[in-house]
Amino acid sequence: MLNLAFIYIILIFLVLRFSVTLFNFLSNPKLGKYGRHFSNQVSVIITGTHDAEALINMLHALREQDYQHIEVIVSQPAQYKTNAAVKAICAADSRFQLRKKSSFHAEETTGDYILFLEPNVLVHNGLINSLIYRTKVFNLALLNIIPTQSVSGIVNYVLLPLSDFVLLNLIPLRLVRLFSSPVFSAGGSECMFFDAGIYKAYNWQQKVGREAPEAMEVVRAVKQEGYKVETLLGYKLISVPGTRRTNGLFLKTGQHLLETFGNNIFAAFLYLVLVVAGPLVMLLNYEYSLLILPVGLIFLSRIMISFLSGQNPVWNVLLHPLQMLFLMGSLITEIYTQLIRLIREKM
Repeated sequence: MLNLAFIYIILIFLVLRFSVTLFNFLSNPKLGKYGRHFSNQVSVIITGTHDAEALINMLHALREQDYQHIEVIVSQPAQYKTNAAVKAICAADSRFQLRKKSSFHAEETTGDYILFLEPNVLVHNGLINSLIYRTKVFNLALLNIIPTQSVSGIVNYVLLPLSDFVLLNLIPLRLVRLFSSPVFSAGGSECMFFDAGIYKAYNWQQKVGREAPEAMEVVRAVKQEGYKVETLLGYKLISVPGTRRTNGLFLKTGQHLLETFGNNIFAAFLYLVLVVAGPLVMLLNYEYSLLILPVGLIFLSRIMISFLSGQNPVWNVLLHPLQMLFLMGSLITEIYTQLIRLIREKM
């Protein structure tokens, strides 16, 4: 009887997740490439890292952008050694500045808008014009863009699609803008586009207590002040190349997945029980002739999410069982790490 009740709960949750995925698929929450052109000054903020190659690729992409009204500030901690090529790029273009500081201050910017980019992303022509157009039309304080993952290699195929799977399976992205409640919050830190005046007035970095803005926390903070926020998929305007350094990808995936749940350990664990453990229980206790419903819903969900996120649907369907195992492993590892940290802080 208990098993039957659990199976019903799994089925209901599966139908709800499928409904969210279907809503996202039909509403198509992607940033479009608009024909309008603007001349507003945009301050692009990039936090320098030890990965000089990614930073150099980012700077080259910004130099080749069709939007020229930008100032690019590479904010690099003083203890980091600056790559010679990064210095050369900044010296060759007056719009580029290299600042060796411990943290970024919004008052240092001169743009009408502030665009935070992580150095591992690649921007493409049309991005900044489209960001400005969308922000102006819908009077947004923050436009958050989730880049398209460029997946290559078996490790990337197993781990990188997990973030999009969880996000598009749980959160109707169009409702982030349509509903002012912080409950409808989603986003990533790779690309965050702010109205500069509002950002400087509220200083979101200080408000959430971090030097670098964490997307979910900032989205909630902006909504709590009564401003509009929108989260969209980057489609063809911004992408993240698949990493060749896969050593830390497992742990990084777990961190990103837990952030999707707002760092709520209980919610993340409950999700694992319903999404990973649940189907295993069904497989062991369910009539095989009736498995066509859950298998069909999972299959269709993976297909729709793959098309939305620009990934290969065949690989995602074939690797789904393996991806779910790694989803469980990476998330449990991060939950364990967070619990140990909390215990040590209270001791």
